[in-house]
Amino acid sequence: MRSWYEDPTLLTPTSFRAKAVRILSFCSSLCIGIGVLLILPVILIVLILFLLLWILPGFGYFYERYAEARDRKRYYPPVEEMKPWGPHNKLIHVVHVHAPQSKLPSIVYLSGMSISMYYVKPLLSEFVKFMSEPVEILSFDPPGYGASESPSNWNEEDLTSELSLLHEIIGKSTLRKPFILIGGSIGGLLAHLYYLTYPKDVAGIIFLDPTPPSVFEQGSTTLTNMNRLVFVLRVIARAASYGCLRPIIFLFDYFGLGDFGNFFRPSYPGYIALAMTQTMINKFTNQMQYYQSVPDYILKQKKNTSILNDVPLLVISAPDSSKARLCGYRTEEEAQQWWCDHQRAFLHNSSNTGFIFREDHNHVHILGMVFVTPAIDNPRSMVVQSPGGAWFDTEFGTYP
Repeated sequence: MRSWYEDPTLLTPTSFRAKAVRILSFCSSLCIGIGVLLILPVILIVLILFLLLWILPGFGYFYERYAEARDRKRYYPPVEEMKPWGPHNKLIHVVHVHAPQSKLPSIVYLSGMSISMYYVKPLLSEFVKFMSEPVEILSFDPPGYGASESPSNWNEEDLTSELSLLHEIIGKSTLRKPFILIGGSIGGLLAHLYYLTYPKDVAGIIFLDPTPPSVFEQGSTTLTNMNRLVFVLRVIARAASYGCLRPIIFLFDYFGLGDFGNFFRPSYPGYIALAMTQTMINKFTNQMQYYQSVPDYILKQKKNTSILNDVPLLVISAPDSSKARLCGYRTEEEAQQWWCDHQRAFLHNSSNTGFIFREDHNHVHILGMVFVTPAIDNPRSMVVQSPGGAWFDTEFGTYP
């Protein structure tokens, strides 16, 4: 007797089995194909993210350090200009134009934020050419700017340490005292603070479109906007650390926002090469943060009874298209009026003062200093040519 599995009537036909195998095989292949199609984009995205988050940033990180070290070596200033006068004997780029036989008072020039000696040194050379006789000039880059070495710890920097560094560099350079302080932009505010701290060192002050102290008052619109800028700068510094800014540096030769485009178009290659590095941006960000203590520092120093109230003091103001957004005004005219009104606060520190608005120039042009050469030629008083052609003398008034 046959078993059930040997009964032909109970066995599955060979053709049906083959057809079932083909269908199962097709369904299996279809499922695998759909799975691959679904998984492949995920794998591709993971690979792209790995490339973007690890490979390229890693390459950019190491290339940025190589490129910054290369540029620092390529544009390294003369060895005699690098002095171990910074914190922990860090090298500081000091430009000191000597004039031992000069009868004119010495000059200390303090530049603005993010401006290095690569930019300032040519200005000093042009300034000297306009003088009737040689004059001694001193200027330098604080740690982190230009060729100066960055500090070991950014958190050690504050307003007091910056003023102490300025005083120490002036002392070690054996600059003749008293001297004239010339401060441009935020450097004007630093010159103001130095005068309040060491009044006997200063023979006169010339402010070139200075940043008024009220910019840093708590609760002000300007301080709020600056804090936003600090956040943006931190993001830019992070991007710079991975080399993201280096491919677009060459564009600064051709483009710029507002008056600040003038910083880059006439600049020397050394300034442009190091302007957008993480070191420079970190220094810029750090300065904007600790300068917020300026109002408190001024209130404290105004109790100093040794401050001379008749020191010649001159403020030269200029229009700047970037001031409108900083001040929170809709128009440049409103912002400029606010800026001029608050710049006049510098005049309260002396009875021998002058204020001039150079409408025919902008913030960057004013930093060139050629407008103040008459003031240095006449050390008895601060003299400068006004837009109308008259000479303004802070001691004797205006005369043709």
